[in-house]
Amino acid sequence: MFTKILVPLDRSQQADDVFAKAIKTALANDSQLMLFTALDWDFHVGLGAFDAIEMETDLSGAFAASQQSQLEEKLSETRHWLKRYVAQATEQHIPVQSRCAVGHPGPLIRDLAQEWGADLIVLGRRGLGGISEMFLGSVSNYVLHHVACSVLVVQGQAESPD
Repeated sequence: MFTKILVPLDRSQQADDVFAKAIKTALANDSQLMLFTALDWDFHVGLGAFDAIEMETDLSGAFAASQQSQLEEKLSETRHWLKRYVAQATEQHIPVQSRCAVGHPGPLIRDLAQEWGADLIVLGRRGLGGISEMFLGSVSNYVLHHVACSVLVVQGQAESPD
């Protein structure tokens, strides 16, 4: 029996399927949910040509402020997106919490599962394989090998690049 289910969600097409599986599992086990989203924020995104150039202190400060502002905006958007899932769980009378953090998803999921005492993680797998998975990494693979609780992987189709 699972009492605490951690549900890492991203903004992929598969998020609804992962959430539906978590809801079904929570209802069947009278569980509580922790919905989680990680922003894998890269502070070097947008540097472009400046990446190799040493910036002056005032320009560097302006860039840092711009990055902070963009990050805060993205966190706000993500929390708003996550509230839709919180509302759906609440409508089903499932106790639910949500968290959003900045960093690499795998280690954040591992740490939250341990801290919160999750006994099941329900997460998606996009279906990347071969070279794509090797270069892009796999959050589901990382979680499977680094957590102490059960993991339910919802298999998805690889999303085609646009």
